[in-house]
Amino acid sequence: MRGACDIMTKSIAEASRQVINRHPSLLDALKLKVLNYAALANLIKKEVEEIIGREVKSEAIKMALLRYSDELSKHQETLEEEISSIIAKTVLELKNDVAVVTVRPYVLINRFGKIANELSTARFFQITQGTDTFTIVIDEHLLNKLIDVVGKENIIMTIRNQSALVLVSPKEIINTPGVIAYITSILAQNGVNITQIMSCYTDTIIIIDRKMALKAYSILENQIMLMRKRHK
Repeated sequence: MRGACDIMTKSIAEASRQVINRHPSLLDALKLKVLNYAALANLIKKEVEEIIGREVKSEAIKMALLRYSDELSKHQETLEEEISSIIAKTVLELKNDVAVVTVRPYVLINRFGKIANELSTARFFQITQGTDTFTIVIDEHLLNKLIDVVGKENIIMTIRNQSALVLVSPKEIINTPGVIAYITSILAQNGVNITQIMSCYTDTIIIIDRKMALKAYSILENQIMLMRKRHK
């Protein structure tokens, strides 16, 4: 009899988690434990019943939600500690006067040697491969030289007056989920649009409109300093 109860409880728990995982806002609320568990149990009761194919009591769903909330909260605390530690050890740099150029793939492949040779003096030069394009981020004063090499007809889009935020982090960033999401969410919450984002080993490079550069730099620098105080 006890085994049957365990199976039933497990089924309710699995179904409850499945429903919660469909709704990011509910998942966040569970992580933070800022909700009414009884009300949430009533809210998702119908969906849980549809998944397991029978009627269940709201109290059973509530207990499943409480256990799931504890698990999520512990995991979130650990992850946030890891993220804050990485942010605290990150060094932020700002590079102004860069341009973003998107070109046809065959042009870059066929002329890569010439492009690299002509732009060897660039203080900033990044290439990202997409599914059917290449995007080049380069010093704006070398933009005309790049256009001459690849040909104006082979350029799909050019974005001028950009700045690059370069975050140099410890190697732990490679295996820690959520660091980039944390950084980009802070910028988004403050109205900073990201033109391009790329990574190279421990470097994260965020391209934004130059008009937002100082604001974005200040936002990220403040976060880094706050994390450093936390980890003293």
